[in-house]
Order: sequence, then C-alpha cells, then structure tokens
Amino acid sequence: MKNLIFITLISLFIAASGAQAATINGWAHSDNISADIYTTYSASESSLLLTVTNTSPATSAYLSGLLFSASGATLNLREVAYYSDSISTSPLNVTDNWSQGTPASALLNSQPMKYLEGLDTTIFTGSDFLGGSPNDALPIGWTANFMFDVDGAYTESINNFVARFQGINYPGLTGSDSDFASSVPTPIPGAIWLLGAGLGGLAILRRRMQV
Repeated sequence: MKNLIFITLISLFIAASGAQAATINGWAHSDNISADIYTTYSASESSLLLTVTNTSPATSAYLSGLLFSASGATLNLREVAYYSDSISTSPLNVTDNWSQGTPASALLNSQPMKYLEGLDTTIFTGSDFLGGSPNDALPIGWTANFMFDVDGAYTESINNFVARFQGINYPGLTGSDSDFASSVPTPIPGAIWLLGAGLGGLAILRRRMQV
C-alpha cells in the first residue's frame, strides 16, 4: 500500500512539474513555417532548458529569434548546442552567436507584443530580434538546445512564444519572405501518461479504502 501511494504521488508530481511543450505556427505562412518547443525547469539546479526544433514544411525557413516570458527570474544564457537527424542532407550553417536580452534592448518592434502581452525575454541571432543573416539561424530539421542559469524564484510556466523566421521559400513563392510565428500550447505525451497513471493509482486507492 505504501509503495502504491509513493508511486502515485511521484507520477502526479512529475506530470505537474515536468517539461512543457508548445507548437508555433506562422501568421502569414501558417502552412509553411512551424516549430516545436520544449521547456524543462529544474528548481534544484536553478536551470532552464529550452529545446527548439524547426519543423517547417517549407523548402527553406530559418528561425532567428524567440520571444517569451521569464517573469520573476533573470535568465543567463549558459550554452547553445545544435544537432540534426540528417547532417549529410542539411548543411550546418548555424553559429553560436545567439544573444539574449529584453525586447527593448533587442530592438523588438511592437507587432508581436500585440498578440502575447507580458513577454519579456528574447534570444536572437545577429544584431537584434528582427535582423541578422538567415545563415546564422536555425534551419529546417535542426534542433537547438538553450541552457539558462536561473536567478530568482521562477514559478511561471513557459508555453507562450513569438518566433521570427527569415529566408522563407516554398513552391509558388517568388523570392523569399519573413514572418512571425506564435504558439498553441500542447501536452507532452509522457506527462499525460504519468498523469493518467497517477489518477489511476488514486482510483485504486479509493476502491481499496472503501473495501
């Protein structure tokens, strides 16, 4: 009985405090640009891992900036790492020049802020959120891991984002284009499984207590 209670509580805890996910889609090119974003916060290690995968179905699209909220804490960018499942077909043209700042210091225009109020942290390539070479950004099929040191009491979930895409090309488009993308929060299958396991355990406990 004690083991069942322990497993149930751990399952519910992990489901409630584990990683979170969001999928972002373009405003003007919703069928051609997208990305998956996962966040994992560790209070014990005072760290935040942000994992971003460019899943755009376009011929080309480069993610060059991300805007989100870190209310109640200060984030310090510790490390940026990249990888791809098909290095032979996707040339590595990203660099480690991602910067971090506030919307004001990143020369962020007011358009994204109309959609998601309260966002206060940016990471971007080049000189600001809106500029820089697409060759320094995250190409289709690549994943970037951003590890932050967290200073302060961070309690807010990160599932709202505005991203900047550049160098967008797809069949039928003349030249290339740029666009913003925003998020629709989505559950993580593992967290849902753990939540179900925890709730199932509670149901078993309830039945046993009634016997």
